Formats: sequence, structure tokens, C-alpha cells
Amino acid sequence: MLTTEQQQQFNEQGFFILPQAFPAGEIDALRAHIDHFAAKHEQQLQERGKEGISRPNEISFTFNLAAHDPAIMQFVTQEKFVQLTSDLLKDDISLYWDQAVYKKPEAKRDFPWHQDTGYTLTDPAEYVTCWLALDETTLDNGCIWVIPGSHKQGAIEHTDTEIGKQCYFGTEPGIPVPLKKGGMVAFSSLLFHRSGPNISNTVRKGYVIQYSVSSARHGVSGEPFNRIVIARNGQAALA
Repeated sequence: MLTTEQQQQFNEQGFFILPQAFPAGEIDALRAHIDHFAAKHEQQLQERGKEGISRPNEISFTFNLAAHDPAIMQFVTQEKFVQLTSDLLKDDISLYWDQAVYKKPEAKRDFPWHQDTGYTLTDPAEYVTCWLALDETTLDNGCIWVIPGSHKQGAIEHTDTEIGKQCYFGTEPGIPVPLKKGGMVAFSSLLFHRSGPNISNTVRKGYVIQYSVSSARHGVSGEPFNRIVIARNGQAALA
């Protein structure tokens, strides 16, 4: 269950941090499963070249992992996420999206300021992103940055760039969100965020898990997403 302070910070600033959301052993086990999929994806990128916003030797976005691995599905539907997302969205909850984001040492460019809803407009526009550090994320290896309170602007039009969609071109620097392994930041899909370049000699490994209200629809077509429901009335929906 969220504290009053966490709920207030999410409402006012658009995010809050759980410095030790999960123990190292649980993260190590999860990362072993995710590494398998990320390695296969990187091999495909090496063979075929750029795919969407994934680029060989730089950054990979490997998605829908939970749907292909029961251990990952068990992780993303656990009680901790049921309670966190039910407290924030105050409705029945679905797993909207999940992806591993591996930023390689060769990724020398920022990933631009964007809102998660800028990639696919949803109705309602706000959902919850949980950004989980599979290894320590630092200023050197490309931790994420956020602009507190930017979620209050609502859904912003994005511009396509060479390396991803961008919604903000101003001078506000934002604040970095470095995380230890097992740390997590939960933020609104409307929050402006980016990541810095990786100037270290290690891969920055993050796992992004997103949850919406179960009634969410595509923001343009109106078609229901019909994602797997993980919580009803604040209780786990999966045995």
C-alpha cells in the first residue's frame, strides 16, 4: 500500500522512487530471464539493422516479455504491483505493456524528452510506468531524468526524430533518477522524461512495466486494448 507522501508526490510531481523495491536475488533471477530475450533481439538487430527505435550496438527495446515467459508474468502480476497500481489509478488494472531497455556503452546520445503516452495515445491518457533497475543505473551509464510536475500539461504532441519521439525542446534540465539494482521509479505516462548517454563500459539494463485501467482504449481508434487484467477492486485477479 502506498504512503500518503508517495500518493501526494505522484499527484503533484508525477513520480516517486522506491529505492529498494526488490531484493537483489529476485532481480538477479528476473534479469536472467530477460537477458535471454534481450540477447536474441540484439542478434536480430545485428543481422537486420535498425528496428523502430532499437539500434544495434546502441539501444534495444525488447517488448512483450511477460507474455512469453511464465516467470516474468508471475513477477509483473505480483501483489506489490497490484497494490501500487490500484492505489494510483483507483480502478481495475491491466498489464498494458512491458519491455526491457538495454542501453549499450556505444549509446553516446541522449534519448529525447518524451511522454510514454506519446508513442501510443490511450484513453484515458494516463497510465503508470514502473521503471525497474536490473543493474545500478547512474549518470555515467544513462539513468533516466524527469521534469517534476510536467505531467500536469496533459498529452503533448510529439515530433519524430532520428532516435525517438520528442515532446519538449526547452531548457529545463530536469533531475536525474539514479537507481541501485532493484530500485524502481513509478511515474505517470504523461511525465516528461529522457535518458542520458552511456559513457560507461557496461550495459545499462532497465525493465519497463506499464499498467492501465482495464477499460483503456486506443486514443484514436477507440478500440479496447483487451489486455490481461491483474487486479479487480484492489485485489489480485490472477491466482
